Amino acid sequence: MRSQHSCSAWPIAIMITCLWVGGTCLGTEKQSGTQNVLMIAIDDLKTIGSLYSDEPGNFLKRVYPDDDRRTQIAKRMTPNLTRLAARGVTFTNAHCAAPACNPSRAALMTGIRPHVSGLTTNAGGVFFRDYEINGGKPLENVTTLPQWLREHGWYTATTGKIFHTMGSYRQADGERSWSNWTNVPGSAGRKRRDPFSPKTLDWGVEGDRDSTYRDLNDYHKADFIADLIEFGHSADGDEKFSLPKNQPFFIACGLFRPHLPFYSTQDLLDLFPTEEMTIDQALLDEFMNDADDLPNAALRWCGLAVDEKGHPVIGRDRFVEILEHGKSIDPVDGKFLGWKRMLQHYFASCAIADRCVGRLLDGLDHSPYRDRTTVILWSDHGYHLGEKLHETKFTLWNDATNVNLVIADPQIKQGHGRKCEAAVSLLDLFPTVCGQSNLELPRQPIAGRDLASLLSNPNAHWPHSVICTYESVSNHMLIRGHYKLIRYDDRDDQIELYDLKNDPEEFINLAHQPEYKELVNELLIDLQQELRRGESRQSEQSVPRTTTN
Repeated sequence: MRSQHSCSAWPIAIMITCLWVGGTCLGTEKQSGTQNVLMIAIDDLKTIGSLYSDEPGNFLKRVYPDDDRRTQIAKRMTPNLTRLAARGVTFTNAHCAAPACNPSRAALMTGIRPHVSGLTTNAGGVFFRDYEINGGKPLENVTTLPQWLREHGWYTATTGKIFHTMGSYRQADGERSWSNWTNVPGSAGRKRRDPFSPKTLDWGVEGDRDSTYRDLNDYHKADFIADLIEFGHSADGDEKFSLPKNQPFFIACGLFRPHLPFYSTQDLLDLFPTEEMTIDQALLDEFMNDADDLPNAALRWCGLAVDEKGHPVIGRDRFVEILEHGKSIDPVDGKFLGWKRMLQHYFASCAIADRCVGRLLDGLDHSPYRDRTTVILWSDHGYHLGEKLHETKFTLWNDATNVNLVIADPQIKQGHGRKCEAAVSLLDLFPTVCGQSNLELPRQPIAGRDLASLLSNPNAHWPHSVICTYESVSNHMLIRGHYKLIRYDDRDDQIELYDLKNDPEEFINLAHQPEYKELVNELLIDLQQELRRGESRQSEQSVPRTTTN
């Protein structure tokens, strides 16, 4: 049975379309010294590299239990993310609005929560403006962040995956969002599939032995954007970009890796030899036994299962297929070697994204814009690499919802090199950019909050909760403080509760322990309030920033 908020979400989503036509503003632009923005979007990047490897419960600790080796691996994987973090704030408790590419990116770029728009899954890859529900297109006339900036005098340009699709001008929202758009090509050459890659997944080597990561498509895209910033112009065939001299810019570079298929050049694969990994039966058994306290609804999203007596067993999932396929090749050690080979190729794909970040930072650092450009790096969701016996995203556990988020504002130096543990959302980026730019928000239900106070003081009081939605408007997670609630199908008997401070890997479900009954009820009320806030709020005024060096 749907709750009251679920029933009301659809009329709101369709009705407010009428209010959004033309991106009507509640006020006028405020004049101030506007900063540029370089936005770096990374697909499927788990919080696993050098910025997060020492965080409690991080999966890299499972693969590399030795501290020194894990530190070395993390440095090999993401040295450039560390470089960026030194000039900004790393948000270790940031979450997506939905753990899938399409709804996460649509929500981030419009500020509108998935339960309001109804776009809660990839929906077959539909262009977000074409998404239909109940006879309407609730996102057809919304205003995106780059569109809003463009309407207020900014130059906006992009290549790569920012919205869910990137192959066509229309589905990249080229007409409305971008002054310039192109899909920069590039390849390292032929691909050779790894024999341990099962049918439903795909990983291997791209290019010849002498190919390097600089030959890969993502790097070509990063190189194009870096040239644009450094030299003021860049060309992709007939597509020529040129930075206007008297306009602020919003430039977005979308990086596809580490999204499947995990193909990398050999130079990056060599950084992560499987012999250095610790993957064994004890780890598999520990993950499998996690099924003992989960509601039935949770089991449909992973490889965890229980038998007729309620004992944990291995179910069905693409991760399970990795184990089974590896065992078919080597009955003794194959399932663990298959797991390791998957990790090796995923880690190398993470390193691809990192090298692209390095190229972008080089371009910015060699340009005249370094001290006037905020860099915002985010991943659209997390990724399971065997936790909960699951591969990919598409769950409401932290492995899928926790995202990389670094904001490097050169004018707010107090937060440089620091971490922020406050629970924040990718939805907060829309009001944060507008606040930085002294722009009021467009008239649409933007649910995020300006992160300015956390940028200047990462330990500032932040009393807000964060929510995430997936599959339907009846499945949500909420984090408040160090407690996390997951509710499936709007049913009170399909709930998980975790103490993330003491159980960061979400092994112990506290939901049905009597001493937590009051807390569960409080969090359920909080969830309803957050859902209603996302539905009803039309706009909040952005507050002009006062920065101190």
